[in-house]
Amino acid sequence: MNKSMITICGIGPGNPNLISKAVYQQVEKADLLIGGRRHLAIFQASEKATCLFDGKLQKLKETLANNLDKNIVVLVSGDTGFYSLRRFIKKTFPDLPIKLIPGISSYQYFYARVGLGYEHALLSSMHGKELDYISKVDSYDSVFILTDRKNNWKSIAQDLVDADMGHLKMFVGNNLSYPDEQIVELTAQELITKEFDFPLCSIILICKPDNIC
Repeated sequence: MNKSMITICGIGPGNPNLISKAVYQQVEKADLLIGGRRHLAIFQASEKATCLFDGKLQKLKETLANNLDKNIVVLVSGDTGFYSLRRFIKKTFPDLPIKLIPGISSYQYFYARVGLGYEHALLSSMHGKELDYISKVDSYDSVFILTDRKNNWKSIAQDLVDADMGHLKMFVGNNLSYPDEQIVELTAQELITKEFDFPLCSIILICKPDNIC
């Protein structure tokens, strides 16, 4: 077993059936699993030592630093290359070998669920940061956005209405791939009149519907 190794595994949108065999194999080799509550629950049967990641990066740094003699697997949602913990871990431990095992990203899953492609899409995130998506609408066929509690589906819909873009179609996805998955398809104008309990969700904003198939 390789020691002093950190492997970051993308576990897709959450459904265990969408996790690659390579991830399951890496988990079997691990001494310590680090991930969110839902992530760790998927691998509960492996009976591995676990550490809950609650979003606190300093705590994650300390946990990793204190276990560098172990084979560590860090579980991340979606893919390792799309707004995951990859950048933070590689910057924090630049001299350590870090292996990445990709997963199905949230945007890949969501676009497939609504039957669209993302060849000419802007793939972005407003999770903890701002994004001037209004000015980018004309440059893309669609815009994919990961949201947070502040920059949520309703505030984005309201921004579009305020910019005279209320006619644009929005797909709002909540708990993607889970049994309680919800996907709503409405215009921005229609969405601002609705109430949904989607605190953290994904959005596909259709900018040029005639160009998408």
